[in-house]
Amino acid sequence: MNNIKKSRVHPLGILDFIISVLKLFWIFVILLLREDGLPRYLILAGICLILILWGVLNYLATTYEVADNVIIYREGIFNKKIKNINLENIQSLDTSSNILYQVFNLVSLDINLVADKIRIRPLKKDIALALIHKLNKVKNVNKTNINNQDIGQHEELGLIIEEKEEVKILSLSIKDLIFYGLLRVRFLAALGLLFAFYDKIKDVVKYIFDSSDIVDKYLEKGAKSAAGDVKLLITITLVFIVLVIIGSIIFTVTKFYNFTLLRKDNNLLCKYGLLNKKSLVIDIERLQSIKIKEPLRYRFFGLVKLSVETLTKTVSEDLSEQKTTIDLMPLVPKKEAQRFIEENLSLDLGYYNSLKGEKIPKRARFVMYRWSVINCAFLPLIIFFFLYMVKIPVLEMKKIEIALVLYLVLLFYSLLTKIYKLKNNEIAYDNNNFKYTYMSGLEIVTEFIKVKKVGTINKQTHYFLNRLNLVHLKINSIGNNSDINLRYYDKQYHLKLEKDFLEKETVYANNI
Repeated sequence: MNNIKKSRVHPLGILDFIISVLKLFWIFVILLLREDGLPRYLILAGICLILILWGVLNYLATTYEVADNVIIYREGIFNKKIKNINLENIQSLDTSSNILYQVFNLVSLDINLVADKIRIRPLKKDIALALIHKLNKVKNVNKTNINNQDIGQHEELGLIIEEKEEVKILSLSIKDLIFYGLLRVRFLAALGLLFAFYDKIKDVVKYIFDSSDIVDKYLEKGAKSAAGDVKLLITITLVFIVLVIIGSIIFTVTKFYNFTLLRKDNNLLCKYGLLNKKSLVIDIERLQSIKIKEPLRYRFFGLVKLSVETLTKTVSEDLSEQKTTIDLMPLVPKKEAQRFIEENLSLDLGYYNSLKGEKIPKRARFVMYRWSVINCAFLPLIIFFFLYMVKIPVLEMKKIEIALVLYLVLLFYSLLTKIYKLKNNEIAYDNNNFKYTYMSGLEIVTEFIKVKKVGTINKQTHYFLNRLNLVHLKINSIGNNSDINLRYYDKQYHLKLEKDFLEKETVYANNI
């Protein structure tokens, strides 16, 4: 049998629990330590004792076990929870290890389910690997339908699984990560942050360099004149951009350090991280969609980003992406990504590229352009009234010009994205997958979504769309992350989708 008796996590979980609580209330701890005094120390000591007691009780209440192909997880002191999960419902198994865990050779094990997750932490690394091995072995035994075989045959199967070698698919060097860090820089967001806090940043710069020759030479005695203000703005902007670039490179190298993508059996293994090491195990059969992303900056170098989505929520903690998205290949030549998809994910890209797709009708451009003209006016109007209310000597006489230039820039960008959208947005499908190409800003995304079940096809329209015989469509398939939004499509295409999917589902259900 592959059972695991009732076990507890590592005792360091008590300290981990205390730290996690203190991180939420660190500001109150700092306020308590600002002044000396016996009452404050007694309050702090009492808080520490309560946290230690709470941590010990939480440690004693948290257990896990595996019995009869079911993992049982218990947690909670006052609000006790017991989760019984069939091993066949496990989507993927991930591990991560922060700095504290690395010192003691510990890991955090995430068991990802459909719309749920169990996090068992901390565990000794060898215990976590043994648990992962047993869970995977039981799943593989079930897949091969040999549940009635004896223990020796089960162990023999486990040995066969172990003997299969890991195949390295991709690894990123430090040079690759530095280049990736440069591509990840968000210049517009950085400039927005700079201008939002410009006055405070300017005060800090003046305070630091007030007694040096830099101010006298480049900023004209503290940047008190209009010319000095412009020089100060340019200087701070350049320095800030350099710092943002350095920060982006450091963050990228730290996060994706030693990035390696492997394949073993029917699983993809993704390992990366320096301060917070992560190891993601992804069952290929559980993949719901595959995304080939081509940001504008990537297209200049013939590069793409390859991401996948599972049915599991919160599998990734990268706030720049959706929570169910995993970046399998953050930076890779387009041809290599296509070859990986065909060889490892069993998707014939040549066949899907040859499918006849449906594009946004050209008559939709009038509605799209109309909204661009209207929507782009709001921000310039806000800037105009802001400059009118706040008297800035350098900009006071240029309020209308600034608002007009900003409006034209926004309108140009909006129209450019709409033109790209009309050219590139396309959807095609067969009995197995949707192929959906769309624009996200100036980024081209090609997504392949499994057609296991189409739940609903919703349509939305209004007066202007009705006049042009257009609708907005939303196709809901398995999982919330599998929705397809089709804007400005022909009404006849909506009828075609309903006929191809919903009517087939109804006929199939009636036959059953």
